[in-house]
Amino acid sequence: MDDFTTTDYSSRIGDVEFIWARNSKEFLFSNSILIHGEQPIIVDPSASFTYIENLAKAHYVRTVFNTHYHGDHRSLNQLFKGVVFASHELDALPISNHQEYARVSDKDPNSYYSQWTLEVFQKYKIVECPVAVKLKDGDILDSDGERARLIHIPGHTPGHVALYFEGIDLLYTSDIDLTPYGPWYANVVSDLEAFKASVKKIRAFECTHYVTSHGERIYDREKFLEKMDRYETHFTNRDERILEAVKAEPCDMATLCSRGIVYRQVALTDPLKCYFQYQIVEKHVDLLIQQKLLVRDGEKLVLVK
Repeated sequence: MDDFTTTDYSSRIGDVEFIWARNSKEFLFSNSILIHGEQPIIVDPSASFTYIENLAKAHYVRTVFNTHYHGDHRSLNQLFKGVVFASHELDALPISNHQEYARVSDKDPNSYYSQWTLEVFQKYKIVECPVAVKLKDGDILDSDGERARLIHIPGHTPGHVALYFEGIDLLYTSDIDLTPYGPWYANVVSDLEAFKASVKKIRAFECTHYVTSHGERIYDREKFLEKMDRYETHFTNRDERILEAVKAEPCDMATLCSRGIVYRQVALTDPLKCYFQYQIVEKHVDLLIQQKLLVRDGEKLVLVK
């Protein structure tokens, strides 16, 4: 894009620099944003270790802002000393406290996911970061160079936010990330209905440029809507696969989740994806029961005739 300048690490327009995550096996990753100005802000420090480490060593950044509590969006928080940590008020506690993170992530502290999370946090030194600045929808991040307005988009997590950069007319959609896997809502506090509403909210937001947390790409409005069409269909597709499976044969949750509902069946050899699928499917099933499309007959799910 003509308005952007690029380096090996990033793309920059005005005072906003997008640091692209590389798919590295060495640490958790997502795209990061450096907002330059008199009071520099880094958003979701999790991308290029070398570049972000150098920023931290130079004591350039004044504020670290996390768009939500997930570890892949704050894996490099620990590099920054003497800064202010900020987030949406509803995700502040899980960022500040590991026990709270565990509580909102999973009902079972002994599950594969809980144990995996514990190991990952220890391995990559994902630390507790006391959130001093707790923001809400409509609040402004201001670097004295560029302003970013918080747009609350719950569902993925309760305090998940997008950022609208006013000076460059760009929306950062965070983990409404347009990836082929589709929306992710596998935590205890993830909310399927809220996620659907947030996707519609983001779709309706008109601006010049769009960037997501995963994928090294800046979208114009046309391409963004094309990607959103594919992303949003995952909600309906998951419902349809569940209903088709139960129509073919009433079954319990374990049997249903052994099929390719969220991930392809071959991917379910990965215990993490198997766990994620169960949690996501459970949310769909609960909603389909509320809609009187499914009922429970003992342990089995049955289609309403």
